[in-house]
Amino acid sequence: MDKLEQLIEIVNKEIEENKAFPGANLAIVTMDNKTFLSLGKKSLYNVDENNCLIDKVEENTLDTVYDMASLSKVVSTTSCVLKLIDMGLLRIATNVKKILPRFKHENVTIWNLLTHTAGLPEGVRGLMNMKTSDEVMNFIYDVDLIYTPGEKIVYSDIGFILIGKIVEELSGKKLDVFAKENIFDPLEMYNTGYNPINKEQCAPTEHRNDNLYKGMVRGFVHDETALLLGGVAGHAGLFSTVNDISNFIEMILNDGIYNGKRILSERVINLIFIPQVQQAPGVTMHGTIRSIGWMLGGFGGPNGDLTYPEATIHHTGFTGTSLWIDKYNHVGFCMLTNRVHPTRNNPKHIDARAKISNFIMANLEEFE
Repeated sequence: MDKLEQLIEIVNKEIEENKAFPGANLAIVTMDNKTFLSLGKKSLYNVDENNCLIDKVEENTLDTVYDMASLSKVVSTTSCVLKLIDMGLLRIATNVKKILPRFKHENVTIWNLLTHTAGLPEGVRGLMNMKTSDEVMNFIYDVDLIYTPGEKIVYSDIGFILIGKIVEELSGKKLDVFAKENIFDPLEMYNTGYNPINKEQCAPTEHRNDNLYKGMVRGFVHDETALLLGGVAGHAGLFSTVNDISNFIEMILNDGIYNGKRILSERVINLIFIPQVQQAPGVTMHGTIRSIGWMLGGFGGPNGDLTYPEATIHHTGFTGTSLWIDKYNHVGFCMLTNRVHPTRNNPKHIDARAKISNFIMANLEEFE
């Protein structure tokens, strides 16, 4: 059995025996090659007129569109920030309030938002009782800090919602429009964007029955805050395919160039591989390390144990998506799943993606 067959066997075991996710689309990207896999099912269930689960099995394919969840933060929002830096329109040391006057805190910078050190809480309190985007944004602009900016690292969706608003303010365009024109279209990521039109192409996520959504979520953003914000937000809302994400990885590995076109400068690509903050509790030598937007190296990430820690950026999404890029070994990997289908109460994907990454790195020469 060759290494690709072994990889297929490993992923299928996670799908069929461990039930880590219904299906998975994978891309291994090196400087000279791309390897794609589409395994398992896109859908297992739908709902009837009473919002009860019924079987609806659909095969997974490479053109399945996945809800990227928090990969929106890095693939879209952070990339837009990098583009604005290249354009001379943004400086990450700038105070947020200078660009968004409604935000009440004077001493929070864009850098704080990008490194999750702003002092903001993770999410919007009381969200499930809100009805409009204005209610959400009023809460965000007026929210109290939970710690002094720069004191520690606390992951915050609120921070990236504000980054999305900063992109819109500085570019004069909606986040989805700016990202499409400056990142996705130049990268030929034609199945990537917000609020997808062809919802049947999308992998369904969660079966819900709450104040915000009733039914099987499919083609609508799974994240509650992004849903209330109209499906376009700095922290979530992006949908994409494994083919499209492979183009993004290729561009990062090639120092900002894709298909002979300069998308981002080499210097701004270098920026996302530079550690900005680190928090190392206990005896660990790794802890949490963050660069601009991304996590870097560290311990326990989706990149497993064999990537080069000082040169690997990575991120995950709540729906079961993950992405890492190792510049030292010239390889990137993404795995798109809908592990929240039909319920979010399934953490088995966390170990699965790290073990799959370990196998790829242990046998990297087979995929180059």
